[in-house]
Amino acid sequence: MIRDLAISMAIAFALVATRMSAFVAVSPFPGPLVPTKIKIGLVLLLAASVAPIAPPAGVTGPGGAIGPGVVLATLAEAATGAAIGFVFRIGMSAAEVVGATLAHAMGLTFASSYDPLHGSNDDPLARILTGAATLGAFAVGAHRVVIGAVIASVRIVPLGSFPDPAALLPGLLTWTSRSIDCGLGLAMPVLTVSLAVQLSLGLVARAAPSLQIFSVGLALMFASGFLVFAVGAGDTLAAVVAHLAEVPSVLERIVLGVR
Repeated sequence: MIRDLAISMAIAFALVATRMSAFVAVSPFPGPLVPTKIKIGLVLLLAASVAPIAPPAGVTGPGGAIGPGVVLATLAEAATGAAIGFVFRIGMSAAEVVGATLAHAMGLTFASSYDPLHGSNDDPLARILTGAATLGAFAVGAHRVVIGAVIASVRIVPLGSFPDPAALLPGLLTWTSRSIDCGLGLAMPVLTVSLAVQLSLGLVARAAPSLQIFSVGLALMFASGFLVFAVGAGDTLAAVVAHLAEVPSVLERIVLGVR
């Protein structure tokens, strides 16, 4: 009896730790710059706090035997934790879309550096906006809401259960499109000004080729784009933070199945 109880508690802790590990690995919180030891400590702290309130998994066989059900339950926990973290990640991607689009429009892509974590080039403006959006998310308490959601998920999505795919997949696609739409919409003023400047430079170069107007084209593109961005920087950050404020409702709707 005691042996079976100990095995059941150990499996429950392992399943909860799997869900928390997937969440921490995928979520932008605590972030890629945080040391691995701190992430492991956060996972263990969350697992130790949540495991006592988690309902029994019921995945062991007679006599506490560990069978295929434990493997499926582990996959389910990884999927649930990753889904919760991915929703937060998609919300943060709006700032990355804004920064990358503005960097292209302002001619800052020459200063990009390779990001081995994501396997892509990272623009400095995108890093700045992502950092500002992260601070804004912390300011409005989005990280507390997401952590609260992953803790509450052990009761709404029981251990060993997969999230509802009928709500998860369409919801993720809709949330992704909304994040991209938010990012592109916020970058549209700078894109419009950049296009107007480039068209003007092209017309001047066509009318007077001897002026060598494109020698100052990069400076004009950067100056005009930076001026427009500086004027609307506060509104841009506020819009990104407002977009991140929708993360709790999105989590409830597409991952936790709350209507």
